[in-house]
Amino acid sequence: MERKFIKSGIPGLDEVLGGGILEGSVVTVSGPTGAGKSTFAAQFLHNGAVESDEPGIYIAIEETRRDFFFHMGGYEWDFASLERDRKFILLDYPIHEVDQIINQAAAIQEIINTTGVRRVVIDSVMPIAQFFKSEEERKTGFLKFIDNLHKWNVTTLIVSEDLKIQSGSRPSSEYGIESFTDGWINLFFRYDEKRLERDRYIEVVKMKGVAHSSRAYPVTLDNKGFSLVTARTPLVEEKPLKITPPQMQRNATEPAEEPERGVKLRTLRSPPPQDAPPASPPPAAKPAVPAVKPAPSSAAAKSAAPAQKAQAAPSPKKEAKQASGVKSGPVKMTPALAARLAEARKKIMKK
Repeated sequence: MERKFIKSGIPGLDEVLGGGILEGSVVTVSGPTGAGKSTFAAQFLHNGAVESDEPGIYIAIEETRRDFFFHMGGYEWDFASLERDRKFILLDYPIHEVDQIINQAAAIQEIINTTGVRRVVIDSVMPIAQFFKSEEERKTGFLKFIDNLHKWNVTTLIVSEDLKIQSGSRPSSEYGIESFTDGWINLFFRYDEKRLERDRYIEVVKMKGVAHSSRAYPVTLDNKGFSLVTARTPLVEEKPLKITPPQMQRNATEPAEEPERGVKLRTLRSPPPQDAPPASPPPAAKPAVPAVKPAPSSAAAKSAAPAQKAQAAPSPKKEAKQASGVKSGPVKMTPALAARLAEARKKIMKK
């Protein structure tokens, strides 16, 4: 028997599947509520009809014809035109008529043979599973149901809800239909706590006779449907570490340095500030030659005593200089200063 792959209609998925989906196989598409299972299945039919010229049938058990066209109207898919061109057929079954799908599969097969349908979607398996009264009866019914689908000689997707699973554990659908099908594609979410956002992922859990990838890949969902970000993108991308320079690492308890207060202006003509040259040591004091003066009289000595005391008392400026550590050198006597001192001496002598 010839093995032929058909395109999934999902950009990037055929590479993960090992070339596509084997023609004539029955594949389970599972995922939690909101994962996009119905959208995935509808895209499989739409792109198959448009890109591969393979007509398809959508068997809706949970929703009506009106609901299907309303919900799929948000994508860039024109199912109405495909229906007019006899490349798309919608069969909506009420839940109370689900037994016709199980027991009267020959009627659907006649439609398939008449219209040349190559793809079929059954959305979803829940009403079929609830039709059986016990677990054992359900397993027997599933075996018969899958056998009838194989007789249709088309590629079929069965939509099924999955159970809530822990991270890293093997998923499982609510009714275990994946145990009877040829393949199993699972859609799921991963919550990013940093971005507060759910990311979509897809994984091929099972595909008989095909060397498929066992990794999970991120997918995007927009107005064109599903697409894999890239089949070779790592599941978790490593981000380069940012190393902060030592001068930027400041302890949170360490106070920041305060900027200098005031504004310092420097004109274009003023030279740039330079380090002050070291202070030169003061010149050595020359030994003073005592002048021989005539002995003053007693009256002059009494009047000169307060002046000498005044001269002996250190001035505030001198105390400030001594306190600041600045050493004062000998002051050179100028002629003007000498004249003023002589005049003051004469006034004291007259008194």
